[in-house]
Amino acid sequence: MTSCPSIEVFCDWLDVTYGPADCPYPELNLLLLDLGFEVGFSDHTVRQYDVPSTDPAGRGVLRVEHRATWARVSASGGACGFLRASGAWQEFLSVLSTSPHRVSRIDAALDLAMDGADLVDLMRRRYSDGSVSLGRKAIPTTCLLGVRKDGRETGTWYAGQRTRARVTARVYDKAHQMLEKFGALLPPTGRVEITIREGATLRDAAEPAACFWHV
Repeated sequence: MTSCPSIEVFCDWLDVTYGPADCPYPELNLLLLDLGFEVGFSDHTVRQYDVPSTDPAGRGVLRVEHRATWARVSASGGACGFLRASGAWQEFLSVLSTSPHRVSRIDAALDLAMDGADLVDLMRRRYSDGSVSLGRKAIPTTCLLGVRKDGRETGTWYAGQRTRARVTARVYDKAHQMLEKFGALLPPTGRVEITIREGATLRDAAEPAACFWHV
């Protein structure tokens, strides 16, 4: 008897927006430096922290940006992953919650142990009419495809790309993406990812499964 692999939904991007004087930057700066993040860039409006160079994955950035009318903390998928792996994800979210804020983007993702080309093909066939409903209204679907070295057509299936929809999605060949961008070898992996730009909370970042499966 074999057991099925666990399926875990995780936060793969997070943007939190504040008023110009509300960003909890001092506390966030201390946390990131204590965790080994490295300041990769800094000027009078942006401070970028890179995932520590000692991290095996070695990818991911976290940006703190200040403008005249707003401030924003933006964590990439790699930064979110590092914070989870280091056991600091909940502490990070706690710091973000200490000031009035709005979650302006959250990506919730699920990786499947299957050939990404098969997953993309499945989505193309299932929504062959060029639209899908992720909420009240149908949104258009598009594809960006190429050919892998094994001759299979693969890439990314999008729902609502370049629209103002509150919720959009993308389904793609994660293993192929990692090989093309970073030269990293992954087992066959397909990723399903949704983006919510309105109505999400930091609780959704802490427990993203509920919003993912709702969509």
